Amino acid sequence: MLSTGIRKYMTNPAIGLLPFVLFILLYTSGVETACSLSISILSAVAGEISIRSYYKSRSFSLTFYISGISLLATFIIWFFTYNHLDKGETYIVLCEMLIVIMFMLLRASKTYIAAVFFRQKNLRQKALMNEYYNSASIIRYSLTFHIFGIMLYRQFIGKESITAGCNVVLFSILPVLIILFAGIYQVYKISRLSSKLKKEEWIPIVTEKGEVTGKIAKSVLLNTKNRFLHPVVRVALTSKTKVYLQERTVGDVLSPGKLDYPFEKYMLFNHEINLVARSSIGEMIGDELDISIKFILKYVFENDNTKRLNFLFVADIDDEDKIKKSNLMTGKFWTVKQIEESFADEIFSECFELEFEYLKNMVLIPSSSLVTGKSD
Repeated sequence: MLSTGIRKYMTNPAIGLLPFVLFILLYTSGVETACSLSISILSAVAGEISIRSYYKSRSFSLTFYISGISLLATFIIWFFTYNHLDKGETYIVLCEMLIVIMFMLLRASKTYIAAVFFRQKNLRQKALMNEYYNSASIIRYSLTFHIFGIMLYRQFIGKESITAGCNVVLFSILPVLIILFAGIYQVYKISRLSSKLKKEEWIPIVTEKGEVTGKIAKSVLLNTKNRFLHPVVRVALTSKTKVYLQERTVGDVLSPGKLDYPFEKYMLFNHEINLVARSSIGEMIGDELDISIKFILKYVFENDNTKRLNFLFVADIDDEDKIKKSNLMTGKFWTVKQIEESFADEIFSECFELEFEYLKNMVLIPSSSLVTGKSD
């Protein structure tokens, strides 16, 4: 839905109010009320058909319905009252009031419309729909304030003080400017939204078996805490019987400041898990080293702040001196004995504490040591 070009801007709710703007311009230029309303109603119908055909949906042509219904109701009222109501801008104000009422009904029916039109839509379309409703609310509030301004103007300014120029500004120019600025603001917001979504990373939502059931934007992942289960790739870098550990950043959701593997990464939507494991190593120490990586463990981890399906890999190097100190690599290799002696100090991350015994018995302690009962 948020494609390139003009298509993404055609969802602008201000476009659906162009028939109302046309009515104001025709009336202000001297065209008869009946003719102005008729032409504007036809333009609303044509606009609704065009947008619906373009998107194969009525989702973003709703504002044309608002314009069309309001203009039609105004025409009906004009038909029965044109001999009795004051001439002038009465019908412009009346149509504007009907538009505000229709926008209120649109807001009240948001849940229903989302369920009918957007139940099977993707996240980008739903995000676009939210922007649509936000801009529609801005138009509604602005036109409401404009109507109140007209009421105050007529209440406190005497008829003898009202000039033709004041009428044109108040009844014609201001509502057109409101719709124009609302449309420009929506274009700006859609441009920002489109740019943001292009840069957005998407994290899969999975079952405990690893089956993908959906996806969520990484930028909103922290706000969901442990509501969904997400795949996380963790890589233990080992050298003989040692494992590399360093402090997690203080901003981490999981065990901030605690010792852990520095190689941890959320698996992105539609990415291959082995490539994710290798890239998490490459991003930290570069791709120059020839390191073998193998999968050893999968388990679900959950606390109050996060819920993860952890995939643990092991990357082994023959010489720990190959890992150079850098801004990213600030830790060191720990022996099994050092880790066991420090366990009581609670300096390790929750995930590492869960993984350590398995890692020790399956990777860090050679099979010969298991037989003789020796370890480093």
